[in-house]
Amino acid sequence: MEDRKQRFIENLKATSGIICLACANTGINRSTYYRWKEADAEFREQVEEVMEAQVDFVESKLLSAIKGGDTTAIIFYLKTKGRSRGYSEKIPPMPPKVEAKPDVSLQALPGPEHDGTKITTAKRIRNKKNYIVKILKKQGKYTAELSMQVDIAAQLLVRTQILADEIFDDNHKVVNVEISREGNERESISPKEKLYMELLQQSQSALKALGMNTDAKERKTDNDSFSDFMQEFKEESE
Repeated sequence: MEDRKQRFIENLKATSGIICLACANTGINRSTYYRWKEADAEFREQVEEVMEAQVDFVESKLLSAIKGGDTTAIIFYLKTKGRSRGYSEKIPPMPPKVEAKPDVSLQALPGPEHDGTKITTAKRIRNKKNYIVKILKKQGKYTAELSMQVDIAAQLLVRTQILADEIFDDNHKVVNVEISREGNERESISPKEKLYMELLQQSQSALKALGMNTDAKERKTDNDSFSDFMQEFKEESE
């Protein structure tokens, strides 16, 4: 067997490292060659030496062609050996395109339209602030220390109403339906619905801080209800 292995090495050299020809000339199949290479470290090392020698030979021919002014050889050499210096046709991969998600932040909420004329958010907040101050003064509760809290309440109430106009529109979808890669439907509550509930809670807290929104068990009249207050608020802005 050792003689056959040595004969294979000689044939491998003679065939310029072409394994199938070396196997045929030695009288073995490729599986035998791979088995020898796997089990015999010395045989494997001899094969690798032949392959390295063949690469050296080809490189010498390439350099000879470059010296002779062969443009194709020059380009090939630069694309391989000169890649670190920028000699490459590979285009850097573009960053993945990220689709912009709908912005449901407070700043992104549009203002409503009244009789074809847009009322700016700033003006609506100013109207709400004046209305809150008027009610507090009427109840004898307003003091200068409440100015900041009045601003907060006015902003929250305006944003709540703006978002309410959107989610109660006939075209608004309460539930979003997405299709997964597997083709399955996934349902999720619209982010605007969640934001609206949060704004309602924050608005109620802001009114309570001003003494304008009491719990049901503490109410003395129907006018103390949050819903009535919001309705009056809406009518005042219109």
